[in-house]
Amino acid sequence: MITLAWPRKKKPQPDPLTPWQQYQARQQQTPRHDRRQKPKLNVDLPKVQNLRRRKLVRNLTLILLPLLILLGVFGYFASPLSKVGLVSVQGVRTVPDQQVINATKLSDDDLMLSVILHKKAIAQRVQDSLPEIKQASLTFTGLNHIVIKTSEYETIGYVYQKHTYHKFLITGKVLKNGTQTPVDTYPVFSGFTAKELPQMISLLQQFPKAIQRDISEIDASRSDANPYQISMNMNDGYRVIADSRTIANKIKYYPAIVSQVKKKGVIDLEVGAFWQAYSSAEKSSND
Repeated sequence: MITLAWPRKKKPQPDPLTPWQQYQARQQQTPRHDRRQKPKLNVDLPKVQNLRRRKLVRNLTLILLPLLILLGVFGYFASPLSKVGLVSVQGVRTVPDQQVINATKLSDDDLMLSVILHKKAIAQRVQDSLPEIKQASLTFTGLNHIVIKTSEYETIGYVYQKHTYHKFLITGKVLKNGTQTPVDTYPVFSGFTAKELPQMISLLQQFPKAIQRDISEIDASRSDANPYQISMNMNDGYRVIADSRTIANKIKYYPAIVSQVKKKGVIDLEVGAFWQAYSSAEKSSND
């Protein structure tokens, strides 16, 4: 049996695609949602709210803080706390506190800020006004309390001039302002020149402390025979006559001499050392 097969027709081969056509074909095969897919954002709403809140607080702080500072400054300068309130003095022994305060020229109308900025000038003003003050400084406690800390030059005694007692400092300076009532713990100098007074300071500093405290008066008695003669009235009732050039070496014998005599009198240390009882007139003047 013979089977006949009809020849099949060949399918026509398509023409090769151009590169542009190939690109178009690939684009058509790619799903639309793949081609236009946008990146997903993971948005956390509470975090965004916290971020916004922090920004708001920061912005409000930047606005309100300067305003609050300005209000505080204006309020401070409008209050009594911005001005000098209390002034106190520390360290003085012979100078009255009020005299130191007056030397500052401060008043309750002065601003504390101005006082703080000029505290060195104010302290210098105190030193310039009061020769007794060796050093002064200002410190502050609380909001408007000023403390003036001072140290004084040592007072050697008083100089008697023109019926007035003037304080005599270790610096050799005699204060202009005098008094009628000197402090009885200091000796009174009389009859000495301005050149001799500093020499007396050096002389007294060579005396034992106990004897320094026992001297009530030192007078430049100057006899015709000895222009360097001085006489010292002592608090225990004796009078010492001596030479200012040698008294520093001889005064140490004073306690021993006093312990050996039984009556008040004159102890002469000019040449050697001897004692003589007061005459009736001298005793009356010393009493």
